[in-house]
Order: sequence, then C-alpha cells, then structure tokens
Amino acid sequence: MRSQIGLAVLMFLGLLGMGLPAGGVLSQTITVVGTPHLSGLDRAPTDEQLAKVVDRLAGFEPTQVCVERMGGERIQAQLLDQKQHGMTFQPETHGRPLATVIVPAGYEMRGKLERGPVAARREARNLLQEWGSLELADRIRAIGLLVAGFEFHSAVLNWSYLDEAEREAAGEVLGALTVDGLNSILESDHEAYSLAVPLARRSGLHELCTADALEDETRGMRTAVEHGGMDVIESAEVQERLEEHRVIMMEAWQPDAGEEALVSLLRYTNSEDYEAMDRELQWETLRRFDNDEGAFQRRLMYWHARTAEISAELYRALAQGSDERVLFIVGAAHRPFTEADLRSQPWLEVKPARELLSDDTQ
Repeated sequence: MRSQIGLAVLMFLGLLGMGLPAGGVLSQTITVVGTPHLSGLDRAPTDEQLAKVVDRLAGFEPTQVCVERMGGERIQAQLLDQKQHGMTFQPETHGRPLATVIVPAGYEMRGKLERGPVAARREARNLLQEWGSLELADRIRAIGLLVAGFEFHSAVLNWSYLDEAEREAAGEVLGALTVDGLNSILESDHEAYSLAVPLARRSGLHELCTADALEDETRGMRTAVEHGGMDVIESAEVQERLEEHRVIMMEAWQPDAGEEALVSLLRYTNSEDYEAMDRELQWETLRRFDNDEGAFQRRLMYWHARTAEISAELYRALAQGSDERVLFIVGAAHRPFTEADLRSQPWLEVKPARELLSDDTQ
C-alpha cells in the first residue's frame, strides 16, 4: 500500500512538472476587461454602442460574469464594524449606491421577509437554481432575498428578466425603496450593469460574481489625506500631468464615430499603450511628486491590497467548477495589475480582452 501511495505522489508531482495538460490547453480561463467608468464619460454610450461591446465579449462564452463590486458577505462583515468601515458607506466618497440603495433596501427587505442576510443568500441561491420552473411569486421572492442578503447586483440581473407587468406585481411585495433602486441601477450607464447584465443574460446566468474590497480603498484614501496627500494632488506639477491623462482619455472616446465607438475605446483601455500611459501619468506621477510622509506610496500599497483581494475573489469564482470561464469587468487602471497577478498561476489561462475586441473579431 505504501509503495502505491508513493507511486501516486510521484505521478502527481510529474504532472505538475509537465506544466500544461496534453495539447497545451488549460480548462480554467479568465479574461479581464478594463473599462473607463462608463457613467463618467462626457456622453453616455448609445444602446447600439453597448450592444456591439456585448456582442464581442459574448464570444468568450463565460460561465460567470464578475463585476468590480462588493458581495453580500463582505458588505455584511463591514457593517458590523461601523467605526472602522463607516467611510466605505458614505455616498460622498465611494459608497454610492451602497449607502443610498443597497444597504437601506437590504435592511428593509430583511424585515419584510424575516430573513437574516446569511439565510437570505442561501434560500435565494436554492431558488435561482430552479428559476426556469419557478412561479412568478417565487421569482419575486428570490429577488427580494438577494436584496436582503446584500447581493443587490444579482438582484438587478434577475430583475432584468421580468417584464413590465411582472415588475408591477413585484412592487407590491418588494416595496417602493427596493423597486426604485432596482430600476435606477438597472438603467445606470455603469459598466457593471450596462455591460455585465446583458452579458450574463446571454449566458443564461442568474448571479453576478462580485470582486472588490472597498475597505482597502477607504484605508488608502484616509491614509493619503492624513499624510498631506491633498497638497500633493493640488500641486501644479501633478495637476498638469493629471490633465494630460484626462485629455488623452477624452480623445480616446469618440461617441460620434458610429456603433463601434465603444469597442474602439475599450480596445485602447485594454492595450499596452494605455497601460504605459496610465501608469506614467497617474501612478508614477503621484509617486514622483510624493511628500516626505510618503502619502501616495502608502496609498498605492493599499490599492495593491485591494487588487490582491480582487484576485482572491476571482480565484474563488474559478473554484466553482473544473472548467470555469470567468469574464471580469473592472476599471481600466486595475486591469494590468490584476492580469499580472492571475498570470502568476501556471494552471490558469488569462485571455487578453483585446483579442475579443480586436479589429479582426467578427
């Protein structure tokens, strides 16, 4: 028996040493799509321009679509320590719509359905597995449970499956706060909804995977401010270079260039040229003109801590099956660092999004 175990161990180690499986094909695949925040563009993309991007990205055939948003478990954990994480939920920093929609609606729906967030998420996922055979009342309940579990992004996705009459019926159960929130976020230009929701629907999905850690963003912002970072930001040298970055991004977005305009913009934000430009004019600028307190060196380390947590969430998504294909939509500045982290894993194939967005893609 001992010799058989030893042989099995040697065979396993031998397979690791071989690297890729026969044929060089990895079963776990991910693509990271870097976007500017579409809700911040000077002119919103048209429905046709959004649809062209969705068409391109759908060619990846994802089994999961992930967005740069915090999931219910992380939100729940941070709400338990308001002293530490209160800034995360302030609308005037980066808490919108956490503070204005997700958390208030979650608390209200917990009371309506008499379910805590953990039980709500568990029951919702059980119902979502049977979505195709559910009566409308159970579909509405599943959406309400997602809201109660702070999985608002998945609630938005499933809300999009309901027609107008079904949404009207849902309002009687869910209430105005939740319904208004679902409608407003579904109609948002933000890429987590304007791109991720239709992509997830193309694949028949009922959950949006979430990958973010705003607690580290909060720590980084607070640290930079506490160590004089605002004086650095407001200096003429830094403002000049940040303005150069802004002008480049404005020139990259040509909304009157037809249906492929947004594809063209994303082709740029997923390119090596963008990666070099963004690093030089944003991150290296802040490091180069940093103060003696190291305000932005500290800020950058927290930003990388956030990136590491994002990667951890993506690895958990990939662990859901043996042949997952995960498509992650994230702010363009994060994309190079997240890709580098993912590429460090020899068992994972990272497919560049620019291949899906290239001129040759049909």
